[in-house]
Amino acid sequence: MYVINLILDIPLRNGYSYLHSEALPRGAAVSIELRGRTQIGFVASSVPAAQFSAYPLDKLKPILAVGDSNLIIPEHIWQLCEFAASYYHHPLGNTLFCAIPVLLRKSTEINYIAADNTYYQATDSEIKPRGTKRQQLLETLRQQALSLPQIRALIGANATNLIDEWLAAGLVQITTPPPASYAHQALALNSEQTQVISTLSAELGKFHAALLYGITGSGKTEVFLHLIAQVLANNQQIMVLVPEINLTPQLAKRFEQRFPYAKISLINSEISDKQRLNAWLSAKNGQTNIILGTRLSVFTPCANLGLIIVDEEHDDSFKQNDSLRYHARDLAVWRAKQLQIPIILASATPSLETLYNYKAGKYSLYKLTTRAVQNALLPQIELLNLQHYPANFAGINQIALEKLAACLERKELALVFINRRGYAPVITCYDCGWVSTCLRCSTNMVYHHDKHQLKCHHCGYQTQVPPACPVCHNQYLHTIGHGTQKLEEFLTEQFPNAKIKRVDRDTTSTKKAWQQIYNDINQQEIDILVGTQMLAKGHDFANLTLVIGLNLDNALFSYDFRASEDMFNVLTQVAGRAGRADKAGLVLLQTNYPDHPVYQFLKNHDFNGFINHTFQERKAHNLPPFAFYALIKISSTSESTLKHTMQELSTQSKQIPHPEVTLYSCVPAVMYKLHNRYRAQMLISSNNRNALHHYLNTLESQLKPSNYVTIAIDVDPLEV
Repeated sequence: MYVINLILDIPLRNGYSYLHSEALPRGAAVSIELRGRTQIGFVASSVPAAQFSAYPLDKLKPILAVGDSNLIIPEHIWQLCEFAASYYHHPLGNTLFCAIPVLLRKSTEINYIAADNTYYQATDSEIKPRGTKRQQLLETLRQQALSLPQIRALIGANATNLIDEWLAAGLVQITTPPPASYAHQALALNSEQTQVISTLSAELGKFHAALLYGITGSGKTEVFLHLIAQVLANNQQIMVLVPEINLTPQLAKRFEQRFPYAKISLINSEISDKQRLNAWLSAKNGQTNIILGTRLSVFTPCANLGLIIVDEEHDDSFKQNDSLRYHARDLAVWRAKQLQIPIILASATPSLETLYNYKAGKYSLYKLTTRAVQNALLPQIELLNLQHYPANFAGINQIALEKLAACLERKELALVFINRRGYAPVITCYDCGWVSTCLRCSTNMVYHHDKHQLKCHHCGYQTQVPPACPVCHNQYLHTIGHGTQKLEEFLTEQFPNAKIKRVDRDTTSTKKAWQQIYNDINQQEIDILVGTQMLAKGHDFANLTLVIGLNLDNALFSYDFRASEDMFNVLTQVAGRAGRADKAGLVLLQTNYPDHPVYQFLKNHDFNGFINHTFQERKAHNLPPFAFYALIKISSTSESTLKHTMQELSTQSKQIPHPEVTLYSCVPAVMYKLHNRYRAQMLISSNNRNALHHYLNTLESQLKPSNYVTIAIDVDPLEV
């Protein structure tokens, strides 16, 4: 008899103990009874009953069922979760359950459909099938072997029956698939790409953290593809992390074209629970060659991982902001070191943290300073001074409109960028000053014209626009500010013959929406794109020659110390969409402050100048990456309870010795109310990372969350 120590999905630092007839491997899934309910747990350790003295054996319950070997969390993933739980000060149980598929959290009985690796090829039979589609399929099978999913994509749902018929008739035969490394349609490389690939190729097979800094359009993806081909040739797997789901379709398509025999698994929040489980198990069993996904993919187990790529590594979307508050980029680096494999962090605007690690000698730097397409140049950036050329009611000035009209005449694509979805940020009454505020959050409701609704972009609350002011009953309400909907409406009036498409969270809410938009762009079915920063990340539109940036100045006066860095990154990425082919690109940025350093660095494409300027600012004010920060976040449905907890935390934190740690006052959060919960935070900083974590460990042991108060620790927060 053995005592099995289990990790459960509960916010406790210690696990639970149960009895079982034999020892179980660490990571095995089991079902147990807890508080009258059947729950799933994972084995942390097995101890002979004779050596267990912490608790009377007759008080321990037996394990109800044990999952099969497919459900065992591999040791390298267990260690990754242990590190994440330790570094981000989160319970191990909650961390493990964040890392695994939803279906695996619910049951030990899993119906796993193993990937079908059977390939079919045409024989020398002279039999000619009926139907054009079938004849074309047979001709394709004479040229190359195809798997059943590939055949289904060509012929439809009847593929299985058809192949069975053809097997019986001798038209096709089962064959061995070509190696996954088979690649074609490679693009010509320039000297910089060739040099980078050659250097990085020599680092395969060992840990090596490489920062690939390449200007927009410099061909970073082509570098990835050449390295992936080499890793596939060694029968190893590749993990590619991207910040946004919308980036996966075009990247997946390039992988499929380049490696037609490679098994690619997509992992993101849009796939079903069953699809994620199958992708997770397929990667774990070594049946997947390439794992492509968002931040959650970093926890995917792999049988033989050989390379990790983090594309757009600077992007804030890699940081999880609730529950386990991890940063996928940082965990990916740790995992690469754990497995002794290389990792590539790629961006046209690397984060200051990554550049700091390069300057500290932890990472290597590789540069791509010219655009990959011959004769393609970085776009010209012009600053439109709104004090001299004011904007109209829709937020766009006359010069920008004239350039837009000229772009349409040339039948080229234009992008109008404004980082605000909806029609207008607020509705107000001029008579009494009423403003449309959210009932559940400390923020304004955004007006959405198409449904005549007010929406909160933080909690999702929505309501109809009142027919009159709820305070003074004035029937004339006014919109203030600009959003994508107002801009789209205005441009439609200005250019009635132009095909205009708005791209924001509202228009891409369905799974297939972005793919359709992307196809329309490539087929030149769109003349003007109106969108938010969704369009700024890694997209390649060959015919895009004009970018107009609106409503940009707000970031210059933000409370967030990262605001200028985020603004520079977004505008650099947006600007980089223009002129990526053989057509010249022009970027117009509307601003009231054209002399601001951020705009001047942007205008001159001076990334190094901006980085040096920002480094000096951060160092002078002891801000990250020159210091290490953590936020203690408190929330409660009761304002009085929150205030009481704030006082307790302030008193408690000061009683712990903190010679190398700076404690700041516990204060209300910038958004004091969110989702009907009142929020506060306390900032803790240190110049010594170990000292900060030592202090957090001590404080964590004293924190006492309850049903009325939630307390969480956010290490390396994005906003302070």
